Amino acid sequence: MPLAALDRIPQVAVPFMNSDHSEFARRVSDLAEAVEGRVAGKVPLETIFHSFDGLLEHTREHFAREEAAMQTAGFPPFAVHKAEHDRVIEEMASEAKHFRASADTARLCKYVTQTIPSWLVSHIQSMDYMTASFIAARG
Repeated sequence: MPLAALDRIPQVAVPFMNSDHSEFARRVSDLAEAVEGRVAGKVPLETIFHSFDGLLEHTREHFAREEAAMQTAGFPPFAVHKAEHDRVIEEMASEAKHFRASADTARLCKYVTQTIPSWLVSHIQSMDYMTASFIAARG
C-alpha cells in the first residue's frame, strides 16, 4: 500500500484516536518528503534525523494514550494490542538507528512510503477498530 493510503485513513469510534492517526500520517508524510529531498540532494541528514525522532516521539505518546484508554475501559485483549505497539516502536527505533549509521535513503524510503502506511491502515482496520468500538461502548 503506497504512501497515498495515508490520505484515506479509516476512522474509528474514538475521536482522540482519529486525531492521533491523522498526526501520525502527517509526520510520516513529512518524513517521506524529507527523504525524497535528501535523494535530490536538497535536504541535510539532520533534517531526516529530526523528522524521524519526532515521528517516534509522537508514536510513543500516541500508543501510550491508546494503552491508557484500553486499561481504563478494561479491554480484554489489551496485552495483544500493546505487544503490537511495542513491536512497532522497536521496529521504528531499529530503522532510525540503521539510518543514522548507514544513511541508506533507499531502505528508509521503502520503510516510510510502503511499510509504515500499510501497517497503519491494517492496524486501524483491525486492532484499533475493535479497541475503539469497545472503548466507545464503555462510555
